[in-house]
Amino acid sequence: MNLEQIKEKYGNVKLKFNSYYKYSFSFTGKTEDGEEVYTSVGGSADDIYRLEVSAEKEETINSLYPNYITVSKDGKKIVDWNDW
Repeated sequence: MNLEQIKEKYGNVKLKFNSYYKYSFSFTGKTEDGEEVYTSVGGSADDIYRLEVSAEKEETINSLYPNYITVSKDGKKIVDWNDW
């Protein structure tokens, strides 16, 4: 899937902040069908300085500018996209 297709199908799934590591913020969520959505944003100080992160605030793929997205179900990857 390309990014446009991912945004169309998974773009509004509610995501919560999960972790931060080396200038990269991770967010996770689940679809109504039980698919697990993981995305990361950042990778360098230049990429993340404008990003406000809150443990309470929900995000979506459409509200973030992710550079990595995976979607899986029952341990099998359905989507594996990156912008590297």
